[in-house]
Amino acid sequence: MTTRGGFRDSLRLASGRRDPRTPVMALNDNAVITPARGYIYVAPPGTAAPTPSAVAAFDPDTGFATYETLGHTARDELPVFGFDGGETELRGSWQNASLREVTTEVASDYVTFNAHQFDEQALGLYYSVTNPGSTPGVFEVQEAPSTPIQKAILIVVVDGDVNIGFHATKASIRREDAIELAVDEFAFMPLRATFLKDPGSPLFSWISSDTGVNVS
Repeated sequence: MTTRGGFRDSLRLASGRRDPRTPVMALNDNAVITPARGYIYVAPPGTAAPTPSAVAAFDPDTGFATYETLGHTARDELPVFGFDGGETELRGSWQNASLREVTTEVASDYVTFNAHQFDEQALGLYYSVTNPGSTPGVFEVQEAPSTPIQKAILIVVVDGDVNIGFHATKASIRREDAIELAVDEFAFMPLRATFLKDPGSPLFSWISSDTGVNVS
């Protein structure tokens, strides 16, 4: 038997009106961020992501025990999260010309950023070199880059008291563009990190208890 309340609920749902008992996402000022500062870290592929509490308590002076900082990166051209591919097309049947949209090419996600520090770490990522030689003060590139270096990557964006992290367990890092020099700005090495699937881990994740990226 349908109760009076159940009958009203049925009418409400049938009319398309929202059930007031259904949670609605509220305005969240902390989830609106200005990337005032940011820090990029790398680690051996497979290195786990920090916890939300670790990201919330992030201190740039200490960083994260399992990650190594990339140092100074460009302020005027901040990291760009992009993708290649992901093409779709509309397919139909004899009965329905617009039956389904299907993906014809899997998307490949990546992030680009510009490293300022011309040190062993950044030069190694740019030229895909793991052995720069044994001569102190000399970084040697023995042959043209062919195999990108794989790393776990972690980016922490800081906006006042709000922190949000981005993590990929495995990324293929290579040069993105030429090194161009100018007398009125810092030199930099354009880098691209393409995210790779590591078994047992997500392709990538956003991490923050401040912004509420996943609140049950």
